Amino acid sequence: GLRRVVKKFKAVKRSEGAGFIVHRPIGDTQMSTKETDPFLLLDEVGPSDFKKGEFKGAPWHPHRGQDTIFYLLKGQGDHQDSCGNKGTLYKGDCQWMTAGSGIIHDEGRNHPGGKLHGFQLWVNLPKKHKMVDPAYRTIRNKEKPQFVSKDGKVTANIIAGVVGETKATIQPIVDVQYIEFILKPNATYTHEIPKSMETCIVYIYEGSGTFGEKECKGGRSITFKFSSSGALKFSSGCDGLKFLLLAGKPIKEPVVWRGPFVMNTQEEIEQAFKDYQNGTLVKAKAKELVEESK
Repeated sequence: GLRRVVKKFKAVKRSEGAGFIVHRPIGDTQMSTKETDPFLLLDEVGPSDFKKGEFKGAPWHPHRGQDTIFYLLKGQGDHQDSCGNKGTLYKGDCQWMTAGSGIIHDEGRNHPGGKLHGFQLWVNLPKKHKMVDPAYRTIRNKEKPQFVSKDGKVTANIIAGVVGETKATIQPIVDVQYIEFILKPNATYTHEIPKSMETCIVYIYEGSGTFGEKECKGGRSITFKFSSSGALKFSSGCDGLKFLLLAGKPIKEPVVWRGPFVMNTQEEIEQAFKDYQNGTLVKAKAKELVEESK
């Protein structure tokens, strides 16, 4: 069977970081954390043009209890954390960060000017993994596995998960699919989603198309949530279609979320704030994990 649309809405605009505007399809009032589980937040930054030095990014801030994933479509930005890890993301790069027990970082600064477009995703961690040591995985644009359909009309950039026979290079702690689909005009594809991944959400960032069993129409910044089983069928309109697909196995644990911390209880949240205030939030230096190529 095919998944059907159970919710459709336009992503809201919010102010984030050092005052830049984002579209927020996940993590606002339209869907509860229960509906989006294991995903917590999805922010689209841009596409916007900035002068050199104008984009300030997200200055020093902490995290505990989740994975944060930044996928940069256009532009570039530096990243650093309080333990001295540093790096730069370029066009098409993705950084998958496990905050785990705690990290304090600064991201997105030193954009050289010009077009900036990217996505920030938060994936929750289950109780048994909330306090793991922090880690990074950087997926460079050229290493990102890509699927192309037989007719050449459908391309998928795979950050996590599988499309056809093409697999992602990383296996996150929580079993999810994070895939960017790019369709030429008037293309159709049916994407298989594992049974365990009951949550399935799509965010359209360019073009238009139809989704699900009843071919529900959507365009720029439309968000769809789908029923919990089956494959996902989609088609592009005459202007093509670009969207993110998120599918995941729900964690089904209590979510207590305040600011940058996501835990299971109010006490754990209070502890995170205490740790941050007294300088003990960061328990271990984040490691850069290098994936073995399959």
